Amino acid sequence: MRAWPGLSAWPKFLAFLALALWLPPLAAAEPPGAAGPLKIRAATEPNWPPLEFKDGSGRIVGFSVDFFQAVCREADCEVEVIGTVWDDIFTGLKEGRWDMVVSSVTITPERRREMNFSIPYYIVRQSLLTPASSSITSPRQLDNGQRVGFMADTTAAEVAARTGAAAAPYPDIADAVAALAQGEVEAVICEDVVAQAYMTRPEYAGKMKIAAIVETPGAEELYAAALRLDDLDLLTRINDGIKAVMAKGLDREIHQKWFGPAVR
Repeated sequence: MRAWPGLSAWPKFLAFLALALWLPPLAAAEPPGAAGPLKIRAATEPNWPPLEFKDGSGRIVGFSVDFFQAVCREADCEVEVIGTVWDDIFTGLKEGRWDMVVSSVTITPERRREMNFSIPYYIVRQSLLTPASSSITSPRQLDNGQRVGFMADTTAAEVAARTGAAAAPYPDIADAVAALAQGEVEAVICEDVVAQAYMTRPEYAGKMKIAAIVETPGAEELYAAALRLDDLDLLTRINDGIKAVMAKGLDREIHQKWFGPAVR
């Protein structure tokens, strides 16, 4: 598992974080506490361990959940985390069924045209998950006689499209990993931390491996909260909350809980 956010990525992330902490608020938000904590709804697709998933009792937990609960405390907000399916997550945001999406959303130019993004809070890279016995060591080795699985409508689809294999999209990553275990696909593409979480689950332990990390220019992806384009007051609150969490080192404590020590 990569250290947070990864030794190779850390200088760039430090520079970005310094700029983020320096930036002034986007707009004058309502003074915290003026009318009690602001109640907001945050949607997630809870099949993305260890970032967001359901525990044995059915509660939605994970790094992203803890992180944004801390962010909302710092921003004087009360957050309700709502589980939903990926296919509906951005539609629900636009329709006002929830106020933000905190589901390991990668910032992309296409998404920026449809929604606002908070300050990034995590860096990941795409990885290639294969059976432990596979000789595949690179996405380039996949050919048109093979199938590569991934979660539909995610950035993994772009990586899959660059391979020579037949695309096999699944509604959630759990289905794609199960298909790999059953021999229905030769590989699965997903974020490195997610691949690590699935391959160490008891039912998959020793049966899978991370065969490769995608090493291309711009391969590192930034996770951020997604909000509606016109919701600038909430964006200000969330960004200020993220700055406070990072300035106080609370992000490192949360990272320790879910991933182990953060490397800075």
